[in-house]
Amino acid sequence: MRPAASTSEAWPRTLVAAGLWLALAACSRGPAPRIEELHVFGATTQIEIRGAAPEQAQAAMADVSALLSQRESEWHAWKPSDVTRINAAFKAGLAAPAPASVIDLVERSKPLSEASEGLFDPAVGGLVAAWGFHTSSYPVLTPPPSKASLEQWRQQRPRIADVQVRGGQLQSANPRVQLDFGAIAEGAAARDVLAALARHGVQHALVNLGGDVVALGDGDGRPWQAALRDPFGGVLGGVALTGGEALFSTGNYSKFRDSPTGARWSHILDPRTGYPARGAAAVVVLHTDPVLADSGATALFVAGPAGFERLVRQMGLACAVMVTDENEMLVTVAMRQRLELLREPVPLGQPVDLGPDCAPR
Repeated sequence: MRPAASTSEAWPRTLVAAGLWLALAACSRGPAPRIEELHVFGATTQIEIRGAAPEQAQAAMADVSALLSQRESEWHAWKPSDVTRINAAFKAGLAAPAPASVIDLVERSKPLSEASEGLFDPAVGGLVAAWGFHTSSYPVLTPPPSKASLEQWRQQRPRIADVQVRGGQLQSANPRVQLDFGAIAEGAAARDVLAALARHGVQHALVNLGGDVVALGDGDGRPWQAALRDPFGGVLGGVALTGGEALFSTGNYSKFRDSPTGARWSHILDPRTGYPARGAAAVVVLHTDPVLADSGATALFVAGPAGFERLVRQMGLACAVMVTDENEMLVTVAMRQRLELLREPVPLGQPVDLGPDCAPR
């Protein structure tokens, strides 16, 4: 492994809180900021509202809390939810009624899965469960699935294209389909949270869903600041976010299990092999569409260094960066212009040019 370059700089302490959460070190305009934390999707969601009247912020927070609680009850992959009920129906060869939010996730996932060559696919929940990743306790210590069971899974690999939507119901001819929206749920939730805040007239907010950040407006007249977690420890750098932008990341640094050889097996699985994805250590995607940013980060991680350029082009991810498990960096031109790095991983090829904007038309 190529060693991580050291730096004598330190990211300002005033900017770092709760992992990837950064707040501006500035005096607030108008009412004092309101900051609340919620536990949803097995992680902490932190919401900061600025410039809103106290009663306005309180009403918005109550609406967001109820919304996220509802989404968890609809989307949870292994605790009792609408998704687990639907999965049980698929296994029995039956159709099942589905809430609008689940139908929306299925319909949104299909073109994203196709664009990613199936590297993002929320129909592989059975594989996630087999590896022991349907848990909130890490590292996973249960035995890995056998080679024979993985081979059988690959031969009958389920796909989101196997799911049909008919009159408010979902059904699948493939009983091995097991929905798990973990690679898109936070993006969809972020989209819904921003809409809820806007309904209450909130114009400036920063939302952190387990380390993935979406911005509304600005932070006291300046861009919001978000940090990038370094897969080798500490903070890699930061990115300034303007209103409507989302920064989503994934990596091998928190949800993982150890392989028999002592290597780290990430919770992100490669549907082509049935095994944990290899080659990437961390991926970050910046886009105005949080659903695309969320699913794109997962797809790029699975694609690894060899598939980085091909996939950013196919999915339209003009702002993306990957740090490999050899401490190399692949990046797009637009993302490189936005990054403020505290250390420089070893460049792996020239930046991929998809234009100067993070969300090109």
